[in-house]
Formats: sequence, C-alpha cells, structure tokens
Amino acid sequence: MSYRAPEPLGSAHLLDEFECGSSEQTEWLRRFARQSASVGTTKIFAVTETGSDRVVAYYAWCMAQLAIGDAPARLRKGAGRYPQPVALLARLGVDLTHERKGLGAGLLTDVVARVAALSDGIGCRGLLVHAESQTAHDFYLHLVPEFEQSPTDELHLVSMLKDIKRTLGL
Repeated sequence: MSYRAPEPLGSAHLLDEFECGSSEQTEWLRRFARQSASVGTTKIFAVTETGSDRVVAYYAWCMAQLAIGDAPARLRKGAGRYPQPVALLARLGVDLTHERKGLGAGLLTDVVARVAALSDGIGCRGLLVHAESQTAHDFYLHLVPEFEQSPTDELHLVSMLKDIKRTLGL
C-alpha cells in the first residue's frame, strides 16, 4: 500500500468513510474540517492512498499562544511576561484500517518539519500538542522525547523550536 504525501484538505477529498479510534477526531473531520479550513482558522493536511481521494489520515494545526503561566519553565526563560507564540497541533487521526503503518509518525514528522520551515518567517517559539488521551500523549512522547508536559494540563505537550531544529539537524 502506498500513500500520497500530506496535502492541504481539498474539495475532492472524501471524508465520509474516515473512522479512527477517536469518535471526536472522526466527527470533527467529517463535520467541521472543511468549514474550518475554508475560513482559515485551521489548516488541515490529509493523506490518501495513491490513486484514491479517500482520506486515511489527517492532522489539523494552527497558530496559538501560550500564556507564560501555562508554559514549561524552559519556555518561560527570556520570555518576559508576554504570551508566547506557538504552533498548535490540535488534531491528528489515522483511519482504523490504516493504523500501524507509520502514518501517525509520518504526520508528526510533517508537522515538525513545517514548524521548523515556517519559523524563519513568523514568530514561533515552539510546538504545542493537545493530546486527547493518555495513549495519544504517550505516542507523541515516544516519537519526540524532547516534548515537555505543560504545567496546566497533563495531556498538553510543548517542544521548543530550538529543540525541534536540533532534532532535525537545522
């Protein structure tokens, strides 16, 4: 089975058959992703099998800010009292029939690479991940050990941009 690289969600993408282990992620993709993408509040990247428009994996991300009190100690250093700009990985889902094929890890790699690439053109101190469950939290931490836990939510993870760039060798 081969897959296309993640691409922005488009009108040709088929969403109705997508079903992942999270009913919330499944429902959001089916019902709200197109509207969110069309108004520009969230950018959604979709993966399909080669030769098909049926979405088998996706992630949604946007820019956000992290209040100083919500940031790990390392991110607070040198930040003054101001909220810190971060990229937010808000959603990530892999269809049940395509799990354990590396798509989740591939999507996270894509996010990290995009954050690193965008950081030269926009203020961004790091990546914030809102994990939906302990299982998702552990998945992210396994793939990116540099993630630090947010002091305000045990399921939120933060990685500083300099750590991301070091990991990528930039």
